Amino acid sequence: MIIKIFGTESLGVRGLSCSVELSSQRIFIDPGIALGWSRYGFMPHPFQIAMGAGIRDEIIKELKDTSDVIFSHFDGDHCPLGDANPYQLGIQEIKNSLASCRIWSRGPDHCPPTQQRRRKNIADAIHKDLQNAEGVKQGPMEFSFPVPHGQQGRKENMVMMSRIEEGGVTFVHASDIQLLDVKTIKVILDWKPDIVIASGPPLYRYSSSSFQAEREQAWENALALSNHVDTLIIDHHLFRSEEGVGWLRKLGYRVKKKIFCAAGFMKRAPLLLEAWRRELYEGLPVPVDWHEDYKQGKADIDHYRVEGWDFLMRKGKITPCKWYPICPIKAYTDQGKLERYWIENYCLVANKHCIRYQMEEKGEYHPDNMLPNGEIRRDL
Repeated sequence: MIIKIFGTESLGVRGLSCSVELSSQRIFIDPGIALGWSRYGFMPHPFQIAMGAGIRDEIIKELKDTSDVIFSHFDGDHCPLGDANPYQLGIQEIKNSLASCRIWSRGPDHCPPTQQRRRKNIADAIHKDLQNAEGVKQGPMEFSFPVPHGQQGRKENMVMMSRIEEGGVTFVHASDIQLLDVKTIKVILDWKPDIVIASGPPLYRYSSSSFQAEREQAWENALALSNHVDTLIIDHHLFRSEEGVGWLRKLGYRVKKKIFCAAGFMKRAPLLLEAWRRELYEGLPVPVDWHEDYKQGKADIDHYRVEGWDFLMRKGKITPCKWYPICPIKAYTDQGKLERYWIENYCLVANKHCIRYQMEEKGEYHPDNMLPNGEIRRDL
């Protein structure tokens, strides 16, 4: 079982999208992406938009080879949209891929009108009904009945969790549960998972003392999960503020299991662009009419894409790979011989999946024209 997380808050966007590769199936859960429309009074920063565009492209590419797609619910950061804004994933971009997949989704009952409309829009675009998977077990996959989107008591806003098992390994995807409902945690534990990815509590909304009960409940539920799950990944709402970093680190100190944010699970440094939006605007100002120009295709993000990384390094928000200053990949990029994808997805986020990094740490020879994924580029 190979699990790859594509888009969530510690990776720079809103959502909880991931793929699960099995021996005979490739499953994608919650193919959606969004950027908070307004945070601290600011629209998404162009650097954030550039990073989101890259993740959107990766999701589109991954879906071309996907056999099954799961929709836990139909919030705008978890599914493609018929009326997507410039920072979301549109149905038209992936409708051909969805049409060729088996689709398992949260049913239409007790859904807010907006989610019902989005569900129907997807079905109309691919010319087939979306199967209601609630409570269904099919092959390696099993789906929960609806559980609360956060706290118990709001039947009109529920999500569906997924359980995937193969080779003695059980993975659970618990989108948007926010660790706030005890019964939901019991459902997860009854599934006896080895690996869980779940949305953490929205601490940025729980700053006042009136939310102390919610904070304590989320903490207790996180402890319950971490004490019974070998690998626990908590992200999404939790990392919309830097407070989430300390919260997760404290949890890791309390238990002996593996506790990660999504970025940590993917062996790279967090990129908390939602939490850093105000600082990005302060360091890299944006013209008042920039977003309207971008919507009309008149504004370019390349300048902000380059300057954003430099700004985050200067501010100490990110620490590149220790070999980055002398790495040939940096030199090739600076010379314009290599696309920036490689330094942005490996060097600047200290991605330890980098083959060059692994070989450098072992003192093993590797040629200068080897890319971070091990590919040899003959043109370099």
